[in-house]
Amino acid sequence: MTTPLPLFRTLSREARKMNDYNFRMYAIRRVREGFEMNRNLAGEEAAVALRSGEEQLAVLRRQVILGDLYPSAKSVMG
Repeated sequence: MTTPLPLFRTLSREARKMNDYNFRMYAIRRVREGFEMNRNLAGEEAAVALRSGEEQLAVLRRQVILGDLYPSAKSVMG
């Protein structure tokens, strides 16, 4: 199991890899809000939240790969 800060950094890094602007901004926002919401957890609750974060990281990595396989048209937003 990882600790919160490296997990946050890894999730943020993966979220920034999303090609589509809307998906990228949504993923970044979800990562930030998720960690803010769980900031004060301790003990077993924190361990459960970290496991959930690791599962979300795996989902995000798969989404990045799928986004690379099927790119959308470039947006003016970037």
